[in-house]
Amino acid sequence: MKATRKSILILSVSLVLICAVTAGVRWIRYINIPALQILAQVALNLLNGLIAWAAMKLTGMNFELDLKSKRQYLIGAGIASALSVAIAVVPALCGFSLVGSHTDFSWFALAYDFLFYLLVIGPVEEFVFRVYLQDAFVGFFEKNKWLGVVLAAFLFGLWHLINGNLAQVLFTFCIGLVFGFAKYKIKACGYAGVAFGHGLYDFFNSLVRMFIL
Repeated sequence: MKATRKSILILSVSLVLICAVTAGVRWIRYINIPALQILAQVALNLLNGLIAWAAMKLTGMNFELDLKSKRQYLIGAGIASALSVAIAVVPALCGFSLVGSHTDFSWFALAYDFLFYLLVIGPVEEFVFRVYLQDAFVGFFEKNKWLGVVLAAFLFGLWHLINGNLAQVLFTFCIGLVFGFAKYKIKACGYAGVAFGHGLYDFFNSLVRMFIL
């Protein structure tokens, strides 16, 4: 996608909408009915994906989905494991946490986290940041396309400031770089691979919060 006035306008509007939807997540904790909390979490995340999809349609961006390649899932799992060890396991064993505080174990929480991260968070966030934003920025930087990967990762980190803190911004920026360059540089690793890896990484962190912290 080339940097035209229309594409930049649509990109700007979509970013504002995505940030507004994400800011709404903080209000979910005031919902006293657990089932409605779950529905609201899923709905708001899917809405972000829908905004990105609509922006891609309006700007004529293409999206190819390959679910058959098994190698990309292995790559995603490898990335998730390495990131989780570096960002969650090692700090936890050293007495501090970069991935939140301890959460109590329950079979429901374990199953919910697995499904939510693998089927919602990973696919949606990677679609927004690695498919829509990264591909758009890579198209903008015709000579130095790698800058598009860095910019998308930077926004991914900055986006976590809405419901997080500065430390999260830094390490999610690094995570964005890893998944971004994996998708951009590794031919065998497409959207499905990084989406799976992202979801698995978040689930691994959930296990760390339950069993190590």
